[in-house]
This record gives sequence, C-alpha cells and structure tokens, in this order.
Amino acid sequence: MPKPNWSRALPQPICILDDGKEFLRLTTLADVRGFLKHLPRERRQSYTWHVAVRRLEAAAVGGNVDDLLTALQMAFQLERIEYR
Repeated sequence: MPKPNWSRALPQPICILDDGKEFLRLTTLADVRGFLKHLPRERRQSYTWHVAVRRLEAAAVGGNVDDLLTALQMAFQLERIEYR
C-alpha cells in the first residue's frame, strides 16, 4: 500500500463559514484531516463522518479526491455546516 500523501492539494479550497464569514480554509488533505479530528466525538461517530474519513484515507493514497469532496458536502449539509 502506498504511503499517504497528506500534503495533496484539494482541487479548490473549502471555506467553512461562521455567520457567512470565512472561519476556516481547507486546502490540503492534511487540513481536512485536522478538521475531522477536531469535530466533537459524538459527531465523529456518525456514519456520515465515517464515510468522509474513509474517503479521506483513500484520497491520501492516490484515490479520487472528488469522492472525498462529495462525502464532505453531504456531511456539511446534514450537519448544517456552512461552507463554500
């Protein structure tokens, strides 16, 4: 299995918003990993976030980043996290 490349860039940044203003900018897989690690434990245990983590791990070893972005978008919408 290839070594994970956490410095791999996202095709475009994901901006997490707070009251419509940029709160956090995710530009690499490492940024996404850090964001996921800082979610409250109860939230991280949901199926939706488990899917996002699996897609993140796959992207880090050369998988499709679009699969990760789709999983994140679904999780953001379900959790009502503002993003762009």
